[in-house]
Amino acid sequence: MLQFAEGEVTRLRREFKLVLERETAVALCARLSASLGDYLPPPTRITSVYFDKPGYPLAARALSTPNDCLKVRTKEYSPDVGACGVERVVLEVKRERNGVTQKRRVWVPRAQLGSVLQGGVRLLPLIAGGNLVPALAVTYRRHVYQCSQAWRVTVDRDIGFHRVTPQLAFGERTLSAERLGEPLALDGRVVVEVKHLGEELPEWLAALHPGRKPSYSKFAEGMARVHDFVADGILGG
Repeated sequence: MLQFAEGEVTRLRREFKLVLERETAVALCARLSASLGDYLPPPTRITSVYFDKPGYPLAARALSTPNDCLKVRTKEYSPDVGACGVERVVLEVKRERNGVTQKRRVWVPRAQLGSVLQGGVRLLPLIAGGNLVPALAVTYRRHVYQCSQAWRVTVDRDIGFHRVTPQLAFGERTLSAERLGEPLALDGRVVVEVKHLGEELPEWLAALHPGRKPSYSKFAEGMARVHDFVADGILGG
């Protein structure tokens, strides 16, 4: 296993989210691109699988207390520029509490993912003990705008929510949108996340901050759309 190497803005940060219609998002992306010298970052296709324990307690928490929750997921990127021919996933535990997000991430060869999740690893002690099962797969297209180590903006489009089997989630082959099949639900909106270390953001970017932090979460949104037990209100979602 290789420890995922990114800047501090990934490991510990403050963030706020915007859920935009497509036309509004186009204008924002033009402003972001201009801040990078009219550079348009290439898109990355991402497949994420969220894991939970029997009874879905993590999903319940994400729905009921979005500002204090825990998510366990994998991500796969296409293209994956650092793969060097090895099929791999990044395993991530994400803690959100009172506007501060903390992540622990490790790269795992795909063939070892099942044993790592069932046994836990030292770098991700919160998942030790196993009993985690795949609950939801999410696919989307992401553009990343970053011209500073202190802040980054991600823009996610074409968000699809899928059921996922253990065979697919723990299989040795890369999990793509094509292998998952047609999504059971789509979100036509654009999700923008502004992630920063607490330093002062550019004035125009800071002005986008909503008065309150919206509770949008791909995990919560997908569970509500895909799993009947949430849609029926059992978790109050």
